[in-house]
Amino acid sequence: MRTLRIISAVLMAAGATMPLGSALAQGAEGIPGDRLVVPLPDVSGLNDAQATQLAHELARANVITSNCPEYDVDDGAWQLMTGTTDALTRKLALDPITYDREYFRPAFAVMDDPQACADLGPGVQDTVDKLVAMGGGTKSATQAAPQPAQGAPTPGDEPQDSAAQDNASRNDAAN
Repeated sequence: MRTLRIISAVLMAAGATMPLGSALAQGAEGIPGDRLVVPLPDVSGLNDAQATQLAHELARANVITSNCPEYDVDDGAWQLMTGTTDALTRKLALDPITYDREYFRPAFAVMDDPQACADLGPGVQDTVDKLVAMGGGTKSATQAAPQPAQGAPTPGDEPQDSAAQDNASRNDAAN
């Protein structure tokens, strides 16, 4: 158990030190082979009490989804939860040790209750829904963008009128 906590603290430290600029610079589709990048809610308007409450809620959701297979979430929801947690730790100026001590350890302590999964698991989707209502998303911008219908022309592929086609054919023949 102690080893898991140490690993968690190290991973949080690595994530907390990643500059925000590089995460935003990679664009909506991310870097090939990198993690899925989803829209995150704007937490800048939350006061400290609201941000603290949401950080506790997300820490519990993280623990439940990691330890209760029946309440696992897909990659998009996971990235929404962890990305929002990163934004909240920056907003609250939490270093990794403080986050582990004040948020993650208390959240992990709920697993001492044998009913934790059954009692808290259903609330995970509510947390994801709250983040989506705040402006976040569970799909990358490229996944969320409407795709053209199969067989439909894409911009630039529209058929030309016959006069334009004849001119193009003559120009090709002349070259």
